[in-house]
Amino acid sequence: MATAESCTGGLLASVLTDVAGSSAYMLGGVVSYSNHAKMRLLAVQDATLQTYGAVSAETAAEMAQGARRLLGGDIGLATTGIAGPGGGTPDKPVGTVYLHLSATDVEWGERHVWPHDRAGNKLASVQASLDLLLRYLDRRSQSDQHPNRPQRLDLPVVVEASEQAGRWKPRAVWVQDKRWEIVGWGRQSEQANGSVVVMVEANGGARFELVVDVVSGQWRLLRAWWPRQIA
Repeated sequence: MATAESCTGGLLASVLTDVAGSSAYMLGGVVSYSNHAKMRLLAVQDATLQTYGAVSAETAAEMAQGARRLLGGDIGLATTGIAGPGGGTPDKPVGTVYLHLSATDVEWGERHVWPHDRAGNKLASVQASLDLLLRYLDRRSQSDQHPNRPQRLDLPVVVEASEQAGRWKPRAVWVQDKRWEIVGWGRQSEQANGSVVVMVEANGGARFELVVDVVSGQWRLLRAWWPRQIA
């Protein structure tokens, strides 16, 4: 993979190469802090910068694509944004960051607005970039599913559940247009924000990691372990 960074200033590449053996997957990275560097090194179009700005989904996409072409990678991962404390506008306040993952089979982009100081915004951008990368790799691995290998989803789902004395008991989960009846319940853990994570086992051998917002009662499916025959 290859990285193209603006607001993170090389922090993403640094984190990726903190792991011993990272040379097996990391080709290199470009810190294109100025518009000139974005154009000269990553082939970001001047028209893109003039029309949408350096902090935009369009620029992030061209940065990621440019890094992938420049370094011959399968994956290009880009960050561009306003780390702060200055530089914000009403449309793009301080903390606005655009991420983009470019691969041979997909183009994924995200927009975030972080509430932290400069260092915190940079770190949050790196964490979100890694999460984007992991979600892509999990999707690619679905062709080789294994019951013990989770699929990261983080999707809103419909859950039939009851609650008593602070303990939730899901009875069915609607996933992939199918009603999965719950036959087993595992650990439950309360998060710092008050939400509760619940592990359950469904009929057919699937397992789900769910999270419920206690105030709103809304559920999300964080991860799924599919039985081999479902892969």
